[in-house]
Amino acid sequence: MRVLLVTHEASRSGAPRVAVLVARSLVEQGHRVHVVSRRPGPLLEDFGAVAPTALEPFNRVRRRLWSVPGGGWFAHLVEVLLVVATLLRRRPDLVYVNSAAAAVYLRPAAWLRARQLLHVHESGPLTARFLHAARTGPELAGVTLVACSPSVRAELAQLTGRGPAGIHLLPSVPDDAEVLRLSTGSCDVVYAHDDLVVGCCGAVEHRKGADQWVAVATAVRQALPTAAIRFVWVGPVMSPVAADEAAAVEFVGAAANPYPHLKRFDVLTLPSRDDPFPLVVLEAMLLGTPVVAFGVGGVPQQVGDTGRVVPPGDISAFANEVVALLTNTEVRLRAGAASQARVMALYSTTAFSRALVALIEAPDLGGASAAARTLRART
Repeated sequence: MRVLLVTHEASRSGAPRVAVLVARSLVEQGHRVHVVSRRPGPLLEDFGAVAPTALEPFNRVRRRLWSVPGGGWFAHLVEVLLVVATLLRRRPDLVYVNSAAAAVYLRPAAWLRARQLLHVHESGPLTARFLHAARTGPELAGVTLVACSPSVRAELAQLTGRGPAGIHLLPSVPDDAEVLRLSTGSCDVVYAHDDLVVGCCGAVEHRKGADQWVAVATAVRQALPTAAIRFVWVGPVMSPVAADEAAAVEFVGAAANPYPHLKRFDVLTLPSRDDPFPLVVLEAMLLGTPVVAFGVGGVPQQVGDTGRVVPPGDISAFANEVVALLTNTEVRLRAGAASQARVMALYSTTAFSRALVALIEAPDLGGASAAARTLRART
């Protein structure tokens, strides 16, 4: 089968990394895969190592067109013409759109009678916004829908009116072999042997809860005033944090290889306000790092009973769970071991690849395949 895999960008964020797994799984099964990325980024090299990869042209010009007052219709027309040109050049049997942010590919694919699959990684409101921008109706008639988590599936069912049974569930998974390999590298931050490190990894922004994390750090330091604790956030700073608020924490910026950090952290924290199925949680668990998180999106399903999940926004409960892990080494190590076992049992790349291939090879890309049902039942 000729598959055109569309990724909305080539950053090292969750959805593009899942797209790399999708490309690799399909290539390994003998499908002819071409990748197109709508925006540049460091993951282009990873895509190129798996399948022929192209970057959509005129990226800066297209972005400027969207900023012209009243020019949205023209910017959209340019986008559609580029998409049609790409589809005519590749002539795919299946257009695999790996994010609602790339939904502009759906209607042109239907015009050219290619099958369309939309793999959604965003929450409901964000998906609705992307579909509206792409001039795509929320019903998505004729499109096979795949959700990355139970919460995304429920929101997508409500948005489209299909009901959960009409939407496949394919939980995102980390690239386990690659994560384990890269975790043996060196950190670009020096940690003392006896430091207790409470870490976070991702973009520093409001949605990711940077302000809530600072509040948690303050509460933990008040509870353990004499302990040698470091709060380290690895990731690009997208929204500035006031200097006086950030005094108790370290925002160290993006890391080309964050996995040695995740492995070194004594506790991985996820203070997000909205995070459908964050790969960083599963990656930390794979490396034996226990997780404390707000119960947003699919995080409760990821963590299960191996870590600590508290109600969204409850700073006190979050801080208390961090304190409990920092002050009991045995409990912390046991939680880390259980986390690792859970990921290896439920969120392996092997299970993901099997379910994915069974899904796209179904004659009508319709009802959930046996492999997909098996993975869904286990998670």
